[in-house]
Amino acid sequence: MRDQSPIRTARRKVLREDRLGSNAFCLFCGYACLESLTHVSRKWLEARGIPKDRLDRLLEEHHTLGQAHDPDVTVTLCLNCHRKITEGLAGEGVSMHPERNLHKLIALVLRASAVLFDALAASYRKWASLLENQSENK
Repeated sequence: MRDQSPIRTARRKVLREDRLGSNAFCLFCGYACLESLTHVSRKWLEARGIPKDRLDRLLEEHHTLGQAHDPDVTVTLCLNCHRKITEGLAGEGVSMHPERNLHKLIALVLRASAVLFDALAASYRKWASLLENQSENK
């Protein structure tokens, strides 16, 4: 994925490091790339008795195309994955403001979709590698 605004991306990174520290890690798992934590579905957590108020602090609805562009298309993500995808949208130059020009709107929707598909592709590659490594070790 090509970064449409590398200066803005660098600025967001610096602000995030200022807020979290350069050596930040998850208290629960120790993973240092906070935006890449594994997530589970809301339904799975609800089935295990996690209270709704707690779920609301753990999960967020992500508007895959941007709420201003299509408020009905959402997926549930953990807070960290939501931040990672949102950062990808910003890096790709996807505005979260309403767009009246149809050509520009379609371009924004296509870019937003590409960010989601890139994240899915990376996840699928990871899972495929895990399967391949497991079958090689048997």
